[in-house]
Amino acid sequence: MKIIYVIIIVLIIIKPAEAEVSDYIDAFTGCCESDSYKVYSQVIKGGATISDIDKQFIIDREISKELGSNFIYTDLDECIKTALGENFDIKIQRENKNEAYWLHKNAQFQLLPDIYYNYDIKNLEGEYLVGGIVATTTHEVPVQSLVVLEWSTINQGRYFFQTAMARNNLKRARANLEYTREETILNTVNAYYDTLQSKMEIEVQKLNLYNRIEQLKYTQARYQAGIGTLYDVKRAEAELAGARQDYTETLNGLRLNQSILANVIGVDVLDAVYPFEIVVDSRNLIDKSYDIESLYKQALESREDIRAKKAEVNVYKAQRSMNYTDIIPEITLSYQNGLVGTKRMGLSSHNSITLDVRAHVGKNLLMGTITQIKADSAVVKAKKLELINLERQVKQNIIDAYYDSENALKKIEASRRETDAADISLDLSLANMKSGEATFIDVIASQNLKVQANLNLISNMIEYNKAQARLLFEIGLISPENVLDKYKRRFY
Repeated sequence: MKIIYVIIIVLIIIKPAEAEVSDYIDAFTGCCESDSYKVYSQVIKGGATISDIDKQFIIDREISKELGSNFIYTDLDECIKTALGENFDIKIQRENKNEAYWLHKNAQFQLLPDIYYNYDIKNLEGEYLVGGIVATTTHEVPVQSLVVLEWSTINQGRYFFQTAMARNNLKRARANLEYTREETILNTVNAYYDTLQSKMEIEVQKLNLYNRIEQLKYTQARYQAGIGTLYDVKRAEAELAGARQDYTETLNGLRLNQSILANVIGVDVLDAVYPFEIVVDSRNLIDKSYDIESLYKQALESREDIRAKKAEVNVYKAQRSMNYTDIIPEITLSYQNGLVGTKRMGLSSHNSITLDVRAHVGKNLLMGTITQIKADSAVVKAKKLELINLERQVKQNIIDAYYDSENALKKIEASRRETDAADISLDLSLANMKSGEATFIDVIASQNLKVQANLNLISNMIEYNKAQARLLFEIGLISPENVLDKYKRRFY
């Protein structure tokens, strides 16, 4: 059964005062079966009902057609789960962590000796000095076949510092991975709510478009009857053209936000992911008893990027300390076992143990070591300053998110009063215009006020939820469980 969804949603939402229901069919190019038309025409007359889910399905199908894409329904919970498994930033950081893990293992195994096999054969032919005095002519083929075990002990002590550097690099990589996961959760929340906001704004703009069409018809009828003005008709035409532009712009905004959300959660950017919800509730995620100072203390304990920066400072501290090993003796122990000799005389068993000790006075008469320590000390100071700067930035971000959240909550209350007043204002202006106590300009102004009030309420609700999620992120406590607290898909 084919139904033109535009007609259906008009019949469901709008109750025309002066126009017949069939006028909506003339406003759009399309048709529907007579039986279907009778059913939906009864909705506005009170003789039939339709669920909010059915209404939303009708709206979604129409938007999907206009965008030329098939919607993939989702919710915030599903988006977060998908993002944590498919987001490419997380995948990259996971591989960086794996690299750091194996480099740490590699550093630990540096203490083990090297074992290798050495085979050497030469062809010596000609005159040689024996003992550096007696000349003799010989032709020999010396051969040696040895298994060698070589151990550089602790490599002047560098082993301990290299292991410490690798361990802190692993800590940093793990913290970066967790921070990226948290950042991805926040980005998913923001992208999802932006998409939901576009969806809800489309519904507001669609209803506004229908109302503008009816207002134009109404002014045309009044003008033809001699009780209206041409100015009212032209003003209604201009308002309708503006409503069409706003609607088109909102459609484009939805498609852009859909691609952003798809990219964040790691699916094909062409997938038209689409929220289930038709309403949005404000959700408080942070205990209101916390003040900024307590939130900041929590951030210093929980933020993964602060942990990563502290680990980075320790890496450079170990690197600086490793320079002092330049003055430690280098001890190498070598053991050889095998066969040596010549092809003419035969091979004999060979065993040897060698202890090699080299005392250093630093690099470049110690000047190379000292200057390198100075350079590494400057790097350590810079990294410490970066840590302090990061902590200061975190505090500023907490303040921003805290007051954004507070302001959004206040704006929500104001928006609710604004929408209630705008609804009453529009009803009164329509009634007053019919009785001759108001002009069409008053109706236009009231309609504009109602549209803007509805858009403001949606925007402020979304802004509050995003600010709450951001505050969770800034104090280092964002997680799927925390960000989904009190969350449920709302269809009505």
